[in-house]
Amino acid sequence: MHIPDGFLTLVLCAVMYAITILFLIIAFWRTNRILSEKQIPLMATLTAMFFTAQMMNYPIIGGTTAHLLGGPILAITLGPYAGLISMTIILLIQALFFGDGGVLTFGANVFNMGVVGTFIPFLVLFAFLKVKPNRNSLLIGGFLGAFLGDLGAAVAAGLELGLSYPTFPYGVSIALTAMVIHHSIIGIIEGVATLVILLTLHKARPDLLSLKRVAPIITGDLPPLMEGK
Repeated sequence: MHIPDGFLTLVLCAVMYAITILFLIIAFWRTNRILSEKQIPLMATLTAMFFTAQMMNYPIIGGTTAHLLGGPILAITLGPYAGLISMTIILLIQALFFGDGGVLTFGANVFNMGVVGTFIPFLVLFAFLKVKPNRNSLLIGGFLGAFLGDLGAAVAAGLELGLSYPTFPYGVSIALTAMVIHHSIIGIIEGVATLVILLTLHKARPDLLSLKRVAPIITGDLPPLMEGK
């Protein structure tokens, strides 16, 4: 899903940078007020883990790559704003030192994987926990949020690529179809990986699922993840 330089128009790159910078300003402001001492080591560990996971990708028709994102578990454990910061760090290192994703397209990549890929999983989980904050809601919401987050990020990337025609050699129909098909499969894998991590935390460190998360203002306080059975 890392879009290289030369695949998007300069106008679209500029627009995506502007949108992403706005999200990052809000993210740093909100995170600085809420992030706790317990969450900082967790944030560092998950950032390193998903940096490694994202390096394992494969090319697909339509000019980009498919791989696990890691955004869902970052959003669930830390909140989407802290998840966005972690994803930005991951993508910046990959772009500057490994050539995975471009510099001009960095804003688009952060928006796709850092904004869409974290906010959708969080909001889906929030909706489930708002109805009934228990373990089943955590697991079902976590899986569905991970799947939809991956799919949403893929749709965003496919649209950006397709709308950049003829700078990008394929139109919207080809780029979007390729991204959705491949990332529907990746989304299921991401959902399973998210479930495994959530079950592990539920058993070994349930306190990490009860920490206050940096959440969008529209959601208010996220219901306690571990309330109920």
